[in-house]
Amino acid sequence: MLAGKYRYNGPMSFFYQSAETDDRVFSVAQINRQVKELLEEGVGAVWIEAEVSELTSARSGHIYFTLADERGDAQLRAVMWRGYAQRFGNRLQRGAALRCHGRLTLYEARGTYQFVVDRVEEAGDGLRARRLEELKQKLLAEGLFDAQRKRPLPAYPICVGVVTSRSGAAIRDIAKVARRRFPVRILLAHAAVQGASAPKEIAEALDRLAQRGEPDVVIVGRGGGSAEDLDAFNTEEVVRAIARHPRPVVSAVGHEVDVTLADLAADRRAATPSEAAELVVADAMELRAELEASKRGCARALAAQTAEQRRRLDEASSRVRARDPRLQLRNSALFLARARQSLGGWPELWLLRNRERLRALDERLFAWTQRLDRDRARLETLAQGLSRWPGPAMREGRARLGTHAASLEALSPLASLSRGYAVVRRASDGAVVRDGAQVEVGQDVDVTLARGALQCRVLRQR
Repeated sequence: MLAGKYRYNGPMSFFYQSAETDDRVFSVAQINRQVKELLEEGVGAVWIEAEVSELTSARSGHIYFTLADERGDAQLRAVMWRGYAQRFGNRLQRGAALRCHGRLTLYEARGTYQFVVDRVEEAGDGLRARRLEELKQKLLAEGLFDAQRKRPLPAYPICVGVVTSRSGAAIRDIAKVARRRFPVRILLAHAAVQGASAPKEIAEALDRLAQRGEPDVVIVGRGGGSAEDLDAFNTEEVVRAIARHPRPVVSAVGHEVDVTLADLAADRRAATPSEAAELVVADAMELRAELEASKRGCARALAAQTAEQRRRLDEASSRVRARDPRLQLRNSALFLARARQSLGGWPELWLLRNRERLRALDERLFAWTQRLDRDRARLETLAQGLSRWPGPAMREGRARLGTHAASLEALSPLASLSRGYAVVRRASDGAVVRDGAQVEVGQDVDVTLARGALQCRVLRQR
């Protein structure tokens, strides 16, 4: 052991406190082991913010990379073991600014220390959200999220495709709900739902289901998780696979708070895989109730239609019976029998009545003939007198007319006007002025002469 000891002096700060001088000789392995323990116990878990460079993915699934400061004046070798690489490996990109969490250790075989990373976050506030928003706007501009692209889910699917992990809780929840609601066939396309390979596997699983063409609808998702666990469903690869799928796709990521790009691209979104199964698989109980209601409705409609057809048949039967020739012949025979009975002595009675009417008409005609002869004689007498009347009557009338005209001429006011007189009327009301006091100075008057008329104004009175 080293004679002195290291004393921890806060995060990333420690110094070596020497004891008495020790002349012992150590091997390289011993020194490296002591330094490893010093790093692991003295520093502990830390966060390091840096840029990624020299990224290498090993066949074993481990990822080796280098963390460097922004100015490039310091570097640190780092490794992410396979288990963590499956979850966070897709975030490790050359030149990416990241915040890495892990522990410092020493690789004893080479005497180099390294940073073992177990968690990765994007560096800078809102960087991850900004990149996600940029991808969202890009896909939105291409129309992959348009409402017009959304397809309705089939009412009664026979086969339901599921893209998820075979070992996850999502497939169990979907199968449980489906068995309870309706017997459908579930076709599982296994894919990792988190980690670096998840986006590619999910897209390939969707394409495999599309090639088979068996599913009527597809559910893609996982059984919940943190926001980081949903990264696979926020990738362009998965969104395009959902958009190009020929069948309706239901996204069931299982994280109700966050809406992923896969949710926006899918035809329907479900909060959980169980809810997706309820959306996709019809409820047998509800279907049975609908069938019973339809059955009752059909029975009522059939009964009503049967009653209507029976009524129409009765009406048609009545019309047919009414037009039966045998019935018409019986009615005609009955009518003739009654007519024959009623006729009996009808012709003699009819002749007697008409003979009396003719006698009465003959008497009336004779009386009218006599009256007509008297009126004709009277008209002839009047005509003879009228032929002698016009001459003397006209001469006598003309003489009376001349006498009346002379009298009228003597009494006419026009005769007075012709002798120089005039008729004066007030212009305001047309009253005849017989006295000077009836008008005032300046008032207009109308003067009527034997020929013509004058409009005058009174200048003075005398």
